[in-house]
Amino acid sequence: MAGETVLVVDDTPVNLKLTRILLANAGFEVLTAASAEEALELLVDRHPRLILADIQLPGIDVLELTRRVRQDEKTSDIAVIGLSAFATASDEKRALDAGCAGYITKPIDTRTLAGRIRRFLDSRAQEPAALPAAPAPASPIPEDDMRSLRLRFLSDGVERARQLLAGLDGLFSADEASRVVHQWVGAAGLLGYPSITQLARELEAELAERPLDNAQLRESLTRLLGAFSDPC
Repeated sequence: MAGETVLVVDDTPVNLKLTRILLANAGFEVLTAASAEEALELLVDRHPRLILADIQLPGIDVLELTRRVRQDEKTSDIAVIGLSAFATASDEKRALDAGCAGYITKPIDTRTLAGRIRRFLDSRAQEPAALPAAPAPASPIPEDDMRSLRLRFLSDGVERARQLLAGLDGLFSADEASRVVHQWVGAAGLLGYPSITQLARELEAELAERPLDNAQLRESLTRLLGAFSDPC
């Protein structure tokens, strides 16, 4: 399986880099794209065996990406696995109905991801939705890379949380805020910040409610800002 090509599609730079490192260290050739549009352009010249894509991509989402991949005879043999930080049974059904070969809920376990992908590719003939678990080896992320990614994530989190808080006093886009918070859920889990993951999940749920409760949003964002500022 070493050397097989996997395309990772995620609009969160930290997630994209960390997943690339994980899979590359496990022996895969890793291609990356920050959007479905970029992924489709890449598929013109490259033919990965598997695409690992975040469900909530901006623009063309992963469900439409999967349909296009499945409908094109040049790419129809490529398996697509969806990633979601806020999964429900209906989300999984929609992904599988669109042609996804599997579905993984974020935060991704950095210890087992490469093993799961490896075993999935070895068992393509099995039930499409079944993604076998793998033993949990030690994390293959180099310490310097992990430290750099964590620092960048926390720094960016502080800045974005402050921007969202300031936005509550003016023009506030719940959709844009939801996209940012969704990214935090997955990235925090990958980088080992479970408290940030939990706070971000709670905020994501609050942003889906209508009408928005600005007082509650302010309180939740303030807690997240504190978690980014002092994750310990």
